[in-house]
Amino acid sequence: MASAPSYGKKTLALVQSMAPQITAAAARYGVPAEAIAGALAQEQFDQTASYENEMKAHLSSLYANMSLGKVYARGLAKSPFNAERGASDLILGEYRANPNAITVGSDVWTKLVNPLLVDYGPAGMKFHNAIQAILKNPGDPAFTPYTKSLCSAGVALQNGSDKALTASTIAAYLQHGFGVYQSNMSVNGDPTTGINAWNGLSPELQRALLVQFYKQGPTPERVLRSKSSAAQHGIPYVPQIGADGAGATYLANQAAGVS
Repeated sequence: MASAPSYGKKTLALVQSMAPQITAAAARYGVPAEAIAGALAQEQFDQTASYENEMKAHLSSLYANMSLGKVYARGLAKSPFNAERGASDLILGEYRANPNAITVGSDVWTKLVNPLLVDYGPAGMKFHNAIQAILKNPGDPAFTPYTKSLCSAGVALQNGSDKALTASTIAAYLQHGFGVYQSNMSVNGDPTTGINAWNGLSPELQRALLVQFYKQGPTPERVLRSKSSAAQHGIPYVPQIGADGAGATYLANQAAGVS
């Protein structure tokens, strides 16, 4: 069996440069700092894993910048004396029109019709998920500059210029991942069974699963099938680490500075 690929020096340097912000976000959201670091490292790894991935990341970056430029221009037309506020109001309106929007797989068409679902910056964070985190966590000081400046949040996320913003958006999404896993692992809709089943997993496996969640998003079809099968037997669904996926790569790289 081929060995798992290793994270590069540039990736590890980025993660280590954000250690203070990652630690603070982990404490704020009650998620492992290792999982935040691992999610960021895995995204960086995936963006450069192949020529095809590099092209996809490049196109996402172009589309993100184009979308931000267009919404700023519309904001300027709407509010000539405060283009940032005008643009942010437009972004908020787009988000509220479909607050539960998600993508499944690459889902290029969905991203084309909803630019908020495009991956932004070094963390590959969907702008939609970042907006959701900012709106739902007004007490997070990392989000304070952006609560009424969503356009600026998009620019900072895309440029990777605000490490606290990046760390907190990842942490907030991983906190959501806790809930998704616990719901999937519940028996007969009893949330206590899901919480207990999740807590019964090793911390190492929990971290790897959170990294996997960051990359694949909410409940893919194969998970629903496994969950349904477990429910028929009255036992908790137990999530698995894919042999060639994000969780496995994270586990293989823990000793390199993301654990």
